[in-house]
Amino acid sequence: MKANKHLRRHAALLVFSGLLGLVAPALAQQPAQLVTEMQAKFPGEKAVYLDYRTDVTLELKGDSVVVLARHHQDMLHLDAQSAMYANDRVFNSHFSRLQKLDARTMVPAGNSYKAVKVTDFKEKFEVQSGIFYDDTRATTFSFPAVSAGARTVTDYTVRHPDPRFLMPFYFGAHIPMRHAELTVTAPRSIKVSHKLFHVENTPVSFTKQEKGNLVTYRWAADNLPSPPRDDDGPEAAYYLPHLVYFVEEVPSAAGQARRMLAGVPELYNLYSGFVSNLNTKESPDLRHIVDSLVVGAKTEQERVQRIYYWVQDNIRYVAFENGMGGFIPRDAGQVYAKRYGDCKDMANLTREMLRMTGVKSYLTWIGTRDLPYRYSELATPGVDNHMITTYEASPGKYVFLDATNKYMPYGLPSSFIQGKEALLAIDGKTCKVVEVPVMENNRSPVADVSVLTLDDKGGLRGKGSLQLGGYAKVRQSYALDGLNQLEETRYVKGLLERGNNKFFVDKYSVSHLDTHDQPLTIDYEYRLQDYVQKLDDEIYVNLNLDQPYAHDKIDAAKRRLPRVNEYAHQNRTRTELEIPAGYDVEYLPATAESKDPLFGFRIKYERQGNKIVQDKELYINYLMLQPQQFNQWNAGIDKLNAAYRETVIFKKKRV
Repeated sequence: MKANKHLRRHAALLVFSGLLGLVAPALAQQPAQLVTEMQAKFPGEKAVYLDYRTDVTLELKGDSVVVLARHHQDMLHLDAQSAMYANDRVFNSHFSRLQKLDARTMVPAGNSYKAVKVTDFKEKFEVQSGIFYDDTRATTFSFPAVSAGARTVTDYTVRHPDPRFLMPFYFGAHIPMRHAELTVTAPRSIKVSHKLFHVENTPVSFTKQEKGNLVTYRWAADNLPSPPRDDDGPEAAYYLPHLVYFVEEVPSAAGQARRMLAGVPELYNLYSGFVSNLNTKESPDLRHIVDSLVVGAKTEQERVQRIYYWVQDNIRYVAFENGMGGFIPRDAGQVYAKRYGDCKDMANLTREMLRMTGVKSYLTWIGTRDLPYRYSELATPGVDNHMITTYEASPGKYVFLDATNKYMPYGLPSSFIQGKEALLAIDGKTCKVVEVPVMENNRSPVADVSVLTLDDKGGLRGKGSLQLGGYAKVRQSYALDGLNQLEETRYVKGLLERGNNKFFVDKYSVSHLDTHDQPLTIDYEYRLQDYVQKLDDEIYVNLNLDQPYAHDKIDAAKRRLPRVNEYAHQNRTRTELEIPAGYDVEYLPATAESKDPLFGFRIKYERQGNKIVQDKELYINYLMLQPQQFNQWNAGIDKLNAAYRETVIFKKKRV
């Protein structure tokens, strides 16, 4: 991932904003009165931001724009449990350099407050999960004397060295806000633009004031509730009201306006500068390996596939986020020699290796599904956070090659870029925006075929094979990768588990974990105890040993956020049960079926000689389930559960 991931993380954590002088009205209120008022306004909350402000100033210095952001956070603690908010941190990186930091607790003292300053600040590198090196440093501190009625106040100033990498402002956080405000002050000659997101139900006021040579833009909102907290929800940028502001034009020394971030052409002008000097000298070692890889390849697609899989198999993905190094790829020869690189390094290596085989491909910038933006609505570095290579197999038909994902099969884009727009570097001057398709559910098939027999103790013995393809294989391959034998055994048992908690795997084998274009296969044998029900001369067997989504109803009255799904998929289960000796089939359930654009299933039973065969198909067909679709989803789950309750009945033959 690229360094602008810093910007989004900071945006989520550093929007503690404004000017200290603006908190005077709050300080004028008596502490007890203020607590009572906020408890009534935000019942059940542990704390509230009284003021949440950022004041940004842009200043011209020659051809450069200096950006200072003064942040102010004033939190009122409403009950004793709010002590969880006593620990805080402020971030510092190449893109946001901390200049000044002051923090204090305002402790109630009669009708006013007594300030207790924070004196112990600790600085450490803040490395994200999955990132090898990250230049972000966190200054951490703890507020003293935090209790109900106290206020914790933070003021800090951040300098942004490049006006193209500014952070969005969120009108919302993990607790309510009484007042949120952003001001941007700039000379008239600097053109500032902005885009608002998710403010349909949030009244955000806007004013523009001109004084002398300066223009001040002000956005404010009051009495903002705490956001929803739902499992499997989208990232905050999908639902929290926020504003992205950016510098569109600045004057140049020649007196003409210089375009900064006015649209896709300007964004590409920035990005193309990062890659314009790549691979100026061809690596002989890389040329040698490329020539050896394509020997005997009969088609262009075969050459592309061999190169792609070689990079997947031989270059280790190691993420770097170090200033502008998070945006500028390293030369292909250097990445090849070191055998590791981040997403942009691996994209450049793939592109250069394809060039050596005579295949045209494009470096590509793209945002993962963590980001809701499209280039057509927002063309800033905040719209993307990833880099891949794109191969145009035929005019208008694109293959998205993400070598960072070592199990991703050729022809399948990474699951986290489905439906996103990609920015292709056609040449130094020209770019193109194309959309990554969403993969149909049959591209990620899961097939489980097993044969069962009854034992004489009310249990079942089974032997079968589980095959996973597409994204299902990718997901489980990563989960199995690197496990020791004990860990693998536990994981496989959990993956195969069915029936009840008396399920035991006697034997299993895993194959095709590292084989491209082959499904991950787990062959297995198992025992399931105390599962079969016997009553007089009848035996009852529910062949729905595995019941996915049985407990997946959504509380539509409580849940407010959409639910995110990694990928659409299709499950097929075939279960063959030998009819027990001395018994005949008394009851065989009818076929149950439900078809819906979101989710559907079909469960069919039939007798084939001395066996009962159940064929079960189930598909999930969404990436983001919207609240207005919850009742539709629940109706499908009710039908599925009704089908799961069906049981095969055997009756003892009369002698």
